[in-house]
Amino acid sequence: MPETTVARVSVREFLELDIFEEGYFYELLNGEIVKRSSPSTDHQRASFNLSLIFGNYVKDKELGTCFAAPFDVALDDTNLVQPDLLFVSAARASIVTENCVEGAPDLVVEILSPGTFKADRSDKMQLYRRFGIAEYWILDPKNRSVEVYNLHGGEYRLASFAIEAGEVASAVLEGLKVEVGKVF
Repeated sequence: MPETTVARVSVREFLELDIFEEGYFYELLNGEIVKRSSPSTDHQRASFNLSLIFGNYVKDKELGTCFAAPFDVALDDTNLVQPDLLFVSAARASIVTENCVEGAPDLVVEILSPGTFKADRSDKMQLYRRFGIAEYWILDPKNRSVEVYNLHGGEYRLASFAIEAGEVASAVLEGLKVEVGKVF
């Protein structure tokens, strides 16, 4: 289902709205409300598997906190996103509040769906870059691939990539290597 948008609003206004339909999730990108359909089975399977991998690694090493969607990240007054998975380091734990993350996480993951492909590869990638998120993972269940981008000089550079087999590595979660076959 294609995404739809309405008039520009602030995060505060967005959180006070009562227009949301069950079965969809909503984000605020540059002041525009974006409606998306629920994720597919392949999307949810990849999300669950990577959440386990990240969560266990982060917990065992006491590195910080991981959250899985739906969980709000308020980047500023006009951007409220729900990455599929995110990590906030222990050193930056103060940005985790009772209801959301207020500021840029250290790492975010987006899992591609037909309705989110453009946003995840373009709009959200630019947004995450602009807010200085150090690492951005893109999972593609259709192609069974994982891309890991690291922020260098204000731009994302592909740091690790694997399709079907092989592994990718994280710079933010130092020492973490993920076998692509265990994600999909």
